[in-house]
Amino acid sequence: MKIFIVTMPLLNNYGGLLQNYALQKILIKLGHQVETIDFIRNPSSSFLRCVLSWTKSLIIYFIPSKRKPFAKLRNVGVRMNFSNSFIKKNINVSQTTIRYSKKMIKGNSELAVIVGSDQVWRPKYNYCIENMYLNFIKKYSIKRIAYAASFGLNDWEYTPKQTKVCSKLAYKFNAISVREESGVKLCKEHLGVDATWVLDPTLLLTKEDYFPICKDIPVCKEKYLAVYVLDENEEVTAMYEKEAAARGLVVKKFYAGAKSTLSVPEWLAMFRDASYVVTDSFHGTVFSIIFGKEFKCVYNKSRGAARFESLLELYNSGKLEEKRVFSLNWLKRALES
Repeated sequence: MKIFIVTMPLLNNYGGLLQNYALQKILIKLGHQVETIDFIRNPSSSFLRCVLSWTKSLIIYFIPSKRKPFAKLRNVGVRMNFSNSFIKKNINVSQTTIRYSKKMIKGNSELAVIVGSDQVWRPKYNYCIENMYLNFIKKYSIKRIAYAASFGLNDWEYTPKQTKVCSKLAYKFNAISVREESGVKLCKEHLGVDATWVLDPTLLLTKEDYFPICKDIPVCKEKYLAVYVLDENEEVTAMYEKEAAARGLVVKKFYAGAKSTLSVPEWLAMFRDASYVVTDSFHGTVFSIIFGKEFKCVYNKSRGAARFESLLELYNSGKLEEKRVFSLNWLKRALES
């Protein structure tokens, strides 16, 4: 079967790249042809949205109860070298596009589209959320599957209009699974559809599956505490410095986004070789678990707490392997039905 993956833009997010890689690898193992739609936001339209957001923030700035921070203008659609390198070597992508279109979904055999994983169903990160419900192929008779789609939060962020449109589109899906347990309830209460709780794609693979990616990175012989924190503050800094001192470890800090200096293989090797990890990243937590490391998770709730809560619940209960088998079987059945 030819399968198209619709996910978050493949930019400079280590976890985003690796969840796409993992889902592709699993689908290929199951005997399918896989292609990820290489969507990148149009920089000019992103700038306009940012200006509109600034205007709104300025208008309500003098109303303390409604005041909100000014949106940050990011280099939307600009891939760094480490992203380009990993994608070219490891992910089968379509021609880059700034607009989803039914013309991208084509083939001579049975077709399916899988939406996921990552926070694909969070409006905050997808300005045209309808695309993540396959609005652009709504008239196509084609198999639609959501695998580990995430809302990111326990709360409902959609506007009434978004809810109405997306609930109609969700009804067209053949099978829906979500990455957090709370997502099952959100799907039922707001979209009117049933969903199943499964694992993030990265957790469907084992550390042995990831070793080949970082095999050319020499093993670090120095014992260190890896810090991979997206939102550092004085409290977090004091905590990991105290932890490192107590364990007799040197501190090595690693960065994400525009400050990234590591290739994807080097990023994986960071977890492979660490003696202890402190992170507020979801996929930082995932790869600490995959590589069997002791870790401290200090996640920022504003980025979405639900995904951490579901993952840590499984990890602490010792049911992660059971959930991995369940998730793989769910995906197989969804594709076969």
